[in-house]
Amino acid sequence: MKSPAILLSILIAACYQSAMAITPATSALKPRTCGAPADAVPFYRTYNSAKIDHWYTYDVNALNSFNPQGWAFQNALGFVFLTQEEGTAPLFHLFNSGVTDNFYTMNSSEVTAAQQNGYGISGNPSTVYIYPTQVCGSVPVYRLYSASGTDNFYTTSESERVEFIANQGYTDVEITGYVLPVGPCS
Repeated sequence: MKSPAILLSILIAACYQSAMAITPATSALKPRTCGAPADAVPFYRTYNSAKIDHWYTYDVNALNSFNPQGWAFQNALGFVFLTQEEGTAPLFHLFNSGVTDNFYTMNSSEVTAAQQNGYGISGNPSTVYIYPTQVCGSVPVYRLYSASGTDNFYTTSESERVEFIANQGYTDVEITGYVLPVGPCS
C-alpha cells in the first residue's frame, strides 16, 4: 500500500495538471516569462507540536521518514521548482537547531543575518525556486512569526494568515515570494 503522502502527491499533481490544461496558452509572439508548470512539484507543510516548528519539503521520502519523528503532514503550500525556471529565484532553507526553527527566504541579506544568528543552510532541501513577484498565476506566500514559539510559519491562505495573527500569537512579517497554487481540487 502506498503511503498517504505519496497518494496525496499524485492527487495534487493531477489536480494541478488539470487546472493548467484549462489555462489559455500564451501568444507565440510573447517572450516566455514563466516556468514550465509541468516542472513544478508540491511543497508540503509539516508541523511538530512538541518543537513548535513548521517544516516544508518537496521530498515525499523525507516527509514519510520525518512523520514518525513528530512531524505531522498538514497540506501542500503550493508548487515550487527544483531547478531555476524562467522568472524564478532561489528560496533558501535555513535551520537553527538551537531554537528548532526552519526559516525560508529569498533575500540574501536575510540569509547572511540568519547565519550570524545561528542558522545554517539546510540540506533538506537547501533551495527550491519560486517567483519573486506575482506572475504566471502564482499566489503569495505569507510569512508570519511567533516570538514565543520561535517559529516561522508560511501559508498561501489569507484566512489562515488572519487566524494565526488573531488567535495564535503570530505577527505578519512579509510576503516571502509567490508559488503556483495547488489548484481547484484543494
